[in-house]
Amino acid sequence: MYAMQYAVPLPADYDMQIIRDRVSRTGHVLDGFAGLAFKAYLIREKANGAPVNEYAPFYVWADIDGMRSFCWGEPGYSAIVRDFGRRPIQDWTIVDVAEGPARLDEARSMTISTEPLPAGVAPVNVIDDLTRGFLEAVGPKTVRRVAAVDVTTWTLLLAELSAAPPAAHTDRDGAVYEVLHVSPGPQGEHPVG
Repeated sequence: MYAMQYAVPLPADYDMQIIRDRVSRTGHVLDGFAGLAFKAYLIREKANGAPVNEYAPFYVWADIDGMRSFCWGEPGYSAIVRDFGRRPIQDWTIVDVAEGPARLDEARSMTISTEPLPAGVAPVNVIDDLTRGFLEAVGPKTVRRVAAVDVTTWTLLLAELSAAPPAAHTDRDGAVYEVLHVSPGPQGEHPVG
């Protein structure tokens, strides 16, 4: 499994309703997309206290073929290129995904934090220690918790998709996003495990 995210930075005075309308019109297009576990349509908004205006979808892919099909197929990433230019795509290899009691359609926020793995230590000696507690700490509002590693920079990603509103999170939780829509993969509500 793979996680993937790209960010579209937007001007400070950008009308974020444009993004909300875009997702409302087209978000359903990736519902059931082959190879997708889920896609969370995420925004950060200066008017709501975020440091920037940003559209930054987050994906979990069940397989590389689905990710590849999205990146250079239709429908897919070509719509972002057409409307916002080609943005770099960050990707991570999944360590594990924990499923919470909340449903995908209840998701309201996502927090994403990253940290470098300890220098000079083999990943096998630290990955479990760095992710176990996070993956086990599923709360009543948790939809999914994702632990993954960028193997080019050896950076750990910890992300939680939650039914709690964005305002329930603090800066220490990492980057906090509002969820506009979640597209489930072809397996529907339970794409992991």
